[in-house]
Amino acid sequence: MRIVHIVSNFRWTERVEPAADLALGQQALGHDVCYLCGRNQGETPENIIQGRAARKGLVFDDHLELLKHTGIASALRDLPRLRNYLNEFQPDVIHCHLPNAHLLAALAIRSSDPKPILVRTLYEPAGPEWPCRYRWGCRPHTDGVIVLRESNQLRETGGFSSASGRVATIVPGIDIEEFTGHPEWGPLDAIQIPDDAFVVGMVTAIGKRRRLDLVFDALAQLAPRYPQLRLMICGRGKIGEFVHKPVRELGLGDRVILAGYCRNDDLVRAYRTMDALVYPRHGTDQSCRTVREALASGVPVVATDLGLIRKLIRNGETGFVTEFSGNGLASGLSKLLDMSPERRQRMREAAATDAKQRFCRVHQAEKVVAFYQQLQQLRASA
Repeated sequence: MRIVHIVSNFRWTERVEPAADLALGQQALGHDVCYLCGRNQGETPENIIQGRAARKGLVFDDHLELLKHTGIASALRDLPRLRNYLNEFQPDVIHCHLPNAHLLAALAIRSSDPKPILVRTLYEPAGPEWPCRYRWGCRPHTDGVIVLRESNQLRETGGFSSASGRVATIVPGIDIEEFTGHPEWGPLDAIQIPDDAFVVGMVTAIGKRRRLDLVFDALAQLAPRYPQLRLMICGRGKIGEFVHKPVRELGLGDRVILAGYCRNDDLVRAYRTMDALVYPRHGTDQSCRTVREALASGVPVVATDLGLIRKLIRNGETGFVTEFSGNGLASGLSKLLDMSPERRQRMREAAATDAKQRFCRVHQAEKVVAFYQQLQQLRASA
């Protein structure tokens, strides 16, 4: 099958990486895959698709502008180039991952005959951004939609019903090997942690939305009972306001370790430093990629019951799902702290095994390709 993925961005974001992993998974299955992305606007290699995709081994094409937001002048330049590219490549499927990519693809194939299957992944559980534009510009030329979870609002904005066979619920995959490979790698060596510490980690943007206050509340409750407990925060943001100030007020200065922004190899080592991951709530990435990465690394997760969490964590087996409060997180973490080392090791092994079975990008790619084939059959029978 010939597949084109279109991403209207040049930055490496939480919406871009799943598209890249899906393309790589489909390549591993033997499909002919092309990944179209935006042209670099001056960022450093670590922050752009070109740099990160190349590290993953993904072949990409960035000769189009493919801006994140629709602009008339840019669209008028991109449309003929995109049409020419599609006419030359002759894809069976075009898979779009952001609103502007979807609009450009819909316009590019409007007069094509025959038309390739057009698919959109919606990473927003509430439905598409810009619903009117989706309804009138994209929907008439779209064959199917992939969502993280079914949403009534998707239908209300002119989408498809799940009964039509044109909506698939598929959680994005991840590169399992990235987190299980290199067994010789140890924990982060740039930070000082006591040898007997029980390290609870966070990988997060540091700001109000991520509710670090709930984690600090839980830490304050547990600190008197568990002298070995430490919290390691991997991330960047408003550290003074959302870390230093509450830590000082709660008297937790010796319990909190700032590991900085971790990416690539350091992110793998960060997970290997943790005895557990705590996850108060998702940020802009509502697929909760951090949770899936931690589980793949064999790290049990304690997370509040929001969004997709119950679909990702097997409660009591690979982690604990709690109520959305500091008390809830404290309860989940105390269960881990009170376990015997042998039982914690079994939970770590269960987390890694379950993640490998459910979150592997090749398994996701198989499900997505099966959905493409289903859409082809629906069109043939129409």
